[in-house]
Amino acid sequence: MVAAIRPEDVRRGFVPTRRFERVSFDSYVPDPRFPSQSAALHRMRSFVSSVAQRKRAWRPFARPQHGRRAIYLDGGYGVGKTHLLAATYHALPNHTRFYLTFADLAYTITRLGMQPTLLAFSTADLVCIDEFELDDVAQTRMASMFLRQLLGHQQVHVVATSNTLPSDLGQGRFAADAFQREIGDIAAAFDVISIDGEDYRHRHWGDLALPLLLTQADLRARFHAHRPVAVLHTWPELANELERVHPVHYGQIAAQLHALYIDGLSTIDDQAVALRLVHFVDKLYEEEVRLSLSATVPLPDIFDPSYRHGGYEKKYRRCLSRVHELVAETEAALPAGERIASQVQLG
Repeated sequence: MVAAIRPEDVRRGFVPTRRFERVSFDSYVPDPRFPSQSAALHRMRSFVSSVAQRKRAWRPFARPQHGRRAIYLDGGYGVGKTHLLAATYHALPNHTRFYLTFADLAYTITRLGMQPTLLAFSTADLVCIDEFELDDVAQTRMASMFLRQLLGHQQVHVVATSNTLPSDLGQGRFAADAFQREIGDIAAAFDVISIDGEDYRHRHWGDLALPLLLTQADLRARFHAHRPVAVLHTWPELANELERVHPVHYGQIAAQLHALYIDGLSTIDDQAVALRLVHFVDKLYEEEVRLSLSATVPLPDIFDPSYRHGGYEKKYRRCLSRVHELVAETEAALPAGERIASQVQLG
């Protein structure tokens, strides 16, 4: 039997990760070529003001005065959605607020049940949900019920981010057309703010063929030089570890890592393995883990080409963009004398 868990135990870890623990609205720099970025920044500042005002004037069963109490930040990867989400969290320090990914939320509901999870969040003024996605029918029903009941508490506000418009959630992953009522309920809960723009990391598939991939010998030499604070796995070893551990624990693992070395990354032809790596990379990125790689293929080819055009295409693109940034950050942080010139040129 699973021991009873108090709501405060559930919520304690739901805070921004290392990469986003210091961001603010002031540190968000809109691209002037895409006015929707400035508009999103302005809208989120106004949203924070409305949450604070509502908190001061809150009365039971009062009607919302500033539009819906839920905002959905939609846009491609690398346009700053998560930055704005975390900045919203940080802008309300005197409020009860929680910050988590949709995957974390799904696991919490699966583990505790819907009503205990709702109880854990029912006292919140703000719930921030990053990477809102629907991968299957169960998640769709769960998300619809959770949002409907959570927003039944009049003081609760929700901000979510996603790469997909609410009305398009689940497309290409399951028979989403059969669940339009549930998806429609989810969409109806939110005011949607669409953010245009290019990935601020300025990475494209072609650029990723040449990035900072080390030879096996250089990777291992660098690892041994930094061994006290680093972990090295061959790709098969890491893939086996990720299969053994539930993805909800990937964040805890990443939070304990300073530097990770992956030796012999190669093309992944099993989508379950690929999606586990995507989720793990998200956690490495959030925790700013130093990452170094050797690979037998160009970086874009670690995922089977067919994956780039399916229902999870955006996940894979985001993953490659984040891998590139992590590796580049690692290289930039090294003293000039430790940077290795003999990087692999593949393709």
